[in-house]
Amino acid sequence: KSDICYQDYTELGFEQLSNKRKYGSDAKRRNIVNEYRNRRKIGDLPPAYPNGWFAILESDEVLKSTVKEVDALGLNLVVWRGESGKCYVSDAYCPHLGAHLGVGGRVNKECIECPFHSWKFEGCSGKLVSIPNVNPVPPFANLKMCPVIEAYGFVYIWYHAENEEPSWWPDAVPEVASGNWKYRGRSEFRVTCHIQEIPENGPDSAHLNVVHSSPFTTGTNPNESRLQWDFIKHVWSASWTPNSEPGREHEAVMRVNHLIKIFNKISCFHLTVDVHQIGPGIVLMYFETIIGKGILIQNVTPLEPMLQRVVHRFYSSPTFLHPVGLLILYGEAVQISRDIRIWNRKTFLRNPVFTKEDKQIRAFRRWYSQFYSKNSPRLLPNSGRILKHEMLDF
Repeated sequence: KSDICYQDYTELGFEQLSNKRKYGSDAKRRNIVNEYRNRRKIGDLPPAYPNGWFAILESDEVLKSTVKEVDALGLNLVVWRGESGKCYVSDAYCPHLGAHLGVGGRVNKECIECPFHSWKFEGCSGKLVSIPNVNPVPPFANLKMCPVIEAYGFVYIWYHAENEEPSWWPDAVPEVASGNWKYRGRSEFRVTCHIQEIPENGPDSAHLNVVHSSPFTTGTNPNESRLQWDFIKHVWSASWTPNSEPGREHEAVMRVNHLIKIFNKISCFHLTVDVHQIGPGIVLMYFETIIGKGILIQNVTPLEPMLQRVVHRFYSSPTFLHPVGLLILYGEAVQISRDIRIWNRKTFLRNPVFTKEDKQIRAFRRWYSQFYSKNSPRLLPNSGRILKHEMLDF
């Protein structure tokens, strides 16, 4: 992997605590940040985990015959890749005596073998297939398996609070699947907010020319930048609509228009980005420039109710110069860090004061609500704690 950016941005928004002379060591500062975070009023949140496909790992992290442990969506999971190259995901704990299969577990062909007593489970079904010196094996001691797909360089699982089977699938990107578009790099962030806050940024077009007008050279907080770039600014406009096509109601589309203005007179670097939101956590951003085409793939995965992992992977056509791709990826990382400063400190208002310019946000909330269901795990008000943990079964 070529990481252009990996940041634990959970402390963004606490820059006022950066004075070491006043606040002391980094450890003391982190304690103060945690105190602020514990006092935060998170608001009347939607359910913690929406239903849909979520990226839990990147495909190149799981080699053949290897085992990985993953915690996401309130679940403890184990991921392994069989000798065939197929990837499997199950509950992390052996149904025998509860050993964690991700800690010392072994892959045997397509099966995973428990490190405690060598119970062996089939990857495709989770069925218990053998126990040393025991025959026949108990027919009911099987692993809970997750539906799995691999796309865009990620391993996805299907999460549904009602245990329903997948009702839709992520769109294919033939240029990426075929290898015609080249992998250029990735970025990764940790964000302390509810998952819905992040895609809601899309239909909130009014924020673009407030938060993202300054060039990325001014950094995460342009107001505190020592560089004076007032003569250059980004100018944005955007539209957002849900997909009403039968069978594709889980999708929404957005078109973002961008240009750079110099001295508020000269316009350059015109760019149109076609954005496809697929379900609650996948976003595909297509763009075309004079040097080639590309796609930025965003995945948002809840690690906890108020902790999100955001990963971007960037692919582009062979004509796209690699240094330019890295520059775009870096600029995008700076821009999202400006959003993260806000997400990390804001509260969620279920009934905000909307203006007529906010109609896209209202439409987005109605659209996004389809990913919650009766047993979606909810939080205790303003606590960040799950109300009923048992709702997290597959």
